[in-house]
Amino acid sequence: MELVSKTKPPVVEETFLQSVLSKRIKSTDKIKQNEYLLKIDNTNKFSKGNISGWIGLAKSKKTFALTMFVSALVGCLRLFAKFNANSKNDVLYIDTEQSPADVQRVTKRVKSIVGKEEGLFMYGLRPLSPKQRIQAIELLLKEHNGIDVLVVDGVRDLLMDINNAVESTEVMTLLMKWSFDYDIHIATVLHQNKADGNSRGHIGTELNNKAETIIRITKDAVDGNISYVEEVFGRGKGFEKFSFQISDDGLPEVIESISNSVSVDKAPWEK
Repeated sequence: MELVSKTKPPVVEETFLQSVLSKRIKSTDKIKQNEYLLKIDNTNKFSKGNISGWIGLAKSKKTFALTMFVSALVGCLRLFAKFNANSKNDVLYIDTEQSPADVQRVTKRVKSIVGKEEGLFMYGLRPLSPKQRIQAIELLLKEHNGIDVLVVDGVRDLLMDINNAVESTEVMTLLMKWSFDYDIHIATVLHQNKADGNSRGHIGTELNNKAETIIRITKDAVDGNISYVEEVFGRGKGFEKFSFQISDDGLPEVIESISNSVSVDKAPWEK
């Protein structure tokens, strides 16, 4: 009696082999180099096909820091001479935590800084389950095909258990796949542990290992209106730690630029 093979059929195996062989990278290959979308100061930090992590304790103003990042990208701005976009970019922004009213406030802040909402696609997925959020993001990436940046403000909410190694690896693998398949940069937001300051859960460990850069936001111990932005992990040259505050209009502003009376530069097409 002939035993039934438990291995993959030869045709399937051969097809997969050819796919794997096609991924060989030689020194003579003409490969597209990293396309950086934005500099902090004069340092390129965010490229397509890569992931960044924005971490901080609760209420450290992570979303405000991200607002400056997104505004510079959407408006092609030199924002406070700190967030300096290399080009105009379309951003798909996914918020998993806040209410619709709070998500709209973020949209309004970006519009106030840039002057328009064009190029920003904001969605609030708080009512959905982790699995539904992943499905929704996949659909939105297809719907907004051609975007340059995906922001996931609350990557923890794509998992049921942030300490589950298998689930964390699956989600991080999916993020890397999206960044590659859609040729986009993915900016993720994750809380820190209060005890040790590390990114929360196994997903935090995965993010630290896979991200192009990890940006930490911390609140000033004395003045709660002031927060600091620093790079804690990163490839290549880093940037100097800087601070920002929230203006009377409710908008984030880099403090150094305020003291020098530097305002937001206009986009190239507005000059």
